[in-house]
Amino acid sequence: MTPIPIIQSKEIDICLSTLPRNHQKGLKSMTQVPDIFKTEEHSVWDKVTPIVEVPSSKTLDAYITSDIGLPIDYNELTYRIKNAPSDYTINLHINTPGGVIDGALFIIDAINKTPAAVTALLTGTVASAGTIIALACDNVVASDHLSFMIHNYSSNMQGKGHEMKAYQEFVDKNLNNAFTDYYGGFLTPQEIENVIDGKDIWLGKEEVDRRWLLRKEFLSKVA
Repeated sequence: MTPIPIIQSKEIDICLSTLPRNHQKGLKSMTQVPDIFKTEEHSVWDKVTPIVEVPSSKTLDAYITSDIGLPIDYNELTYRIKNAPSDYTINLHINTPGGVIDGALFIIDAINKTPAAVTALLTGTVASAGTIIALACDNVVASDHLSFMIHNYSSNMQGKGHEMKAYQEFVDKNLNNAFTDYYGGFLTPQEIENVIDGKDIWLGKEEVDRRWLLRKEFLSKVA
């Protein structure tokens, strides 16, 4: 089989230049790549977590507005948070049903280590792992009609029987301490026990505002 020759665009232009001018326009349009096949420039809004920095106002806005994924999805976000200058304000816009706890803990670690002030701006539904990110921030601003949902973790644990048993024992042993860290002052000790036992707690804007003040007081005492 005779191979099909590959003609470069420069060669096409040279060939077209030898034709009458009235033929060149029509033939050249046939060699152009249709718009639907052209690669568009990526926007910051195409990212899993868009990040917008405005140096003039010393602000960094990040948008956590989908299911919380694996830590790899937040490499840039956590780097930018941890390395933000101390005179910056970081605004985390959070609207998420929750997701992977390891991704949330990755973000929380960055919040705990940054010298900048971090504010959580909550809209829509903030649930599960999204709530612990919000409560790790220095300030929480709840929007109207917010749905804030706290519950116990869920897992698709797999493995050998003794492995699953060891993992479950580890989680049960550390769960009380973890929930106190996440929700201390925001939930009462009895509510934390209820969540561990499987109860879902739903809160609106007014209740989140009220409980956030209690959590700030709680954190100031344990600092």
